[in-house]
Amino acid sequence: MKIRPGRTRSIITGVAALAVMIVGLVMMSNFGGTFTPFVILWVIIGLAGAGAAFYNAFSREGLPLYEVDLHRDKHIHGRSPSPEKFCPNCGQHITEKDRFCKHCGHQLSG
Repeated sequence: MKIRPGRTRSIITGVAALAVMIVGLVMMSNFGGTFTPFVILWVIIGLAGAGAAFYNAFSREGLPLYEVDLHRDKHIHGRSPSPEKFCPNCGQHITEKDRFCKHCGHQLSG
């Protein structure tokens, strides 16, 4: 499962990245800046950020900000993990050692 930002947020981010790039170029030109490696790098980073934001806004796939792995490893340190347990009353996760549910207080069978 990959989570990416919404379309509106991506458009706003893309426009903001372009605006920051343009304002930075104007400020650099006012201080006598020419096409130095820093200016070229500034433009490349600005266009890459705006491009990624607009790609998220207008493509079906997009670039995820977060990647959430919903599948747990079957083996942890060479042994199988214990099966997950849930409270029969509220459905929250519990451990083998719990005698009472930490969420609802339901007494668990030993």
